Amino acid sequence: MKILFTFFILFCSLSAKNYFPEVINGLYISEDLQTFKKLEYKKYLHKKVKQFSIRVDLKKELKETYYFTVVSDVDNLIFTNAEYIKQNRILIIKVDSSTPKSLFFNYKYEKAKIGEFRFSIINEFEHDYLLHYEGILYGIAYGIIFCAFLYYLIIYFSSRKKFFLYYSIMQFFVLLSLIGFVYFSFKSYPNQDFAWAQAIEDIFETSGFLFTLLFAKEVLQAKKIMPKMNLVINFFILLNILDILAILIFKYSILYEYMPFFIGFLIPFLAGLIAVYKGNKYAIIYTLGWFLVCLFVYLAQNHFFAISGIYVIHMIAPLESLIFSFALGLMLKNLVDKQNEKEKLLIHKSKLVSMGEMINNIAHQWRQPLTHLSFINMNCQLSLEDEKIDKEYLSKKLNEANEQIDFMSNTINSFRDFYKPAKEKEFFWISQAVQKAVDIMKPLLGIYSINLEFQVIKDKQIKSYENEYSQVVLNLISNAKDQLKEKEIKDTKIWITVDVKNGKTMTTVCDNAGGIKSKHINKIFEPYFSTKENGSGIGLYMSKTIINSHFKGELIIENKQKGACFTIIV
Repeated sequence: MKILFTFFILFCSLSAKNYFPEVINGLYISEDLQTFKKLEYKKYLHKKVKQFSIRVDLKKELKETYYFTVVSDVDNLIFTNAEYIKQNRILIIKVDSSTPKSLFFNYKYEKAKIGEFRFSIINEFEHDYLLHYEGILYGIAYGIIFCAFLYYLIIYFSSRKKFFLYYSIMQFFVLLSLIGFVYFSFKSYPNQDFAWAQAIEDIFETSGFLFTLLFAKEVLQAKKIMPKMNLVINFFILLNILDILAILIFKYSILYEYMPFFIGFLIPFLAGLIAVYKGNKYAIIYTLGWFLVCLFVYLAQNHFFAISGIYVIHMIAPLESLIFSFALGLMLKNLVDKQNEKEKLLIHKSKLVSMGEMINNIAHQWRQPLTHLSFINMNCQLSLEDEKIDKEYLSKKLNEANEQIDFMSNTINSFRDFYKPAKEKEFFWISQAVQKAVDIMKPLLGIYSINLEFQVIKDKQIKSYENEYSQVVLNLISNAKDQLKEKEIKDTKIWITVDVKNGKTMTTVCDNAGGIKSKHINKIFEPYFSTKENGSGIGLYMSKTIINSHFKGELIIENKQKGACFTIIV
């Protein structure tokens, strides 16, 4: 986000404005190490010198203790009257009432170059509790932000929700900016690389702000819920894109040179308020996060803070990440709950479809036995009308009737066992599970004169849910039957093969219905997508879900020369 290099400059200048009048009388520079004039950084941005001296005049009476942190060419420092401690190539100088009223820093180079000298003033609290432990602060901040970046990037690839991607990229630019901050905080100013350093930081910060707006726009559904506010967000998105292009040309951010920083956070904050007003309860936490950032920036501009900017951004950035991560976590839970409800609905619909198929198959299975029973009943009635009843004939007909009733009873048991959910995994042969589906579908296929060939090349026993595997095969056979029937194929045929390759079982169900259109082949496993006129679009989706989830396998489709082939790989 925008808690980046601009925040650093903002708070550094804030600290200077707070402490400079209290501590410093003036800053002066000399090129001959004798004659001093007032220091103006702009005049020395590109000017090369062989030697120079910086004189810092302190106030006569210092009521408190302060510390100077000086970043410069330490190896080229030839003289200073200041007592200092060197930490990571930074000079730390204690300044109090006993410090000389003028501090001198003399530098000399072998070859003329741009003079490098930068210092800032920190208070005693920062020196005692932050400066020496900044590594821990930085590490915690980077860890939180990196985890947020990586976690939600992974979630994006599993959910394909754009706001997760925008949030992840936003955190990525925050992380790059903070690392850049720390790196450049050990570099003196001015130097020949400063312009490009500022350009890189400005690109990071503007990019972070750009993805903040994209994130706000997407997560709040601005286009749908608040079209007018959406136009405002789009306008500022465009400004940030143009600003990135301007940075590449002018090497600094033009947009944030003239626009107050807090405005950048005020926009998503106002959008959040509108979303909350519209009834989006999840927007409350986002709005709170943007409000806190906006408030901190505003207070900073009005000099309410006395802590160096580099510490402030390493506190605020991870805090913002935690707030937004909490909000996204709630939204992720809501998405998972909705997905679970959707899965339950799909499973329920799938069961209804399966029950319809089952009743249809039972009807076809029973049609012939019922006809036979009808004939037996007619024969028995005719026999009763005859004066002489042939007991042997009646006994024969009764046996036939019992055989038909047993067949019908066995049919009910077969279907009941087939659709009965398995509670525990059991060992079963793949060929047996496929045979169950074939036995159920064969009478129905016979009515439509569809030939079915089942071949077992190599079989394997696995431990899982046999009925679920059979249901998937049944669904594939049923789909093949529907395609053959719909396209009115002559000499209709379905081939089923069971084989084992590379330790995995492969059950292939093929037909000669001409295959699936290329524009549809990548969509057939999507829920509610169907090429049938009255199809529900959940059969193949649930089949793939069962194979993926319960068997840790794959269900794939490919068009062969004569038609489509579905392969179950487990």
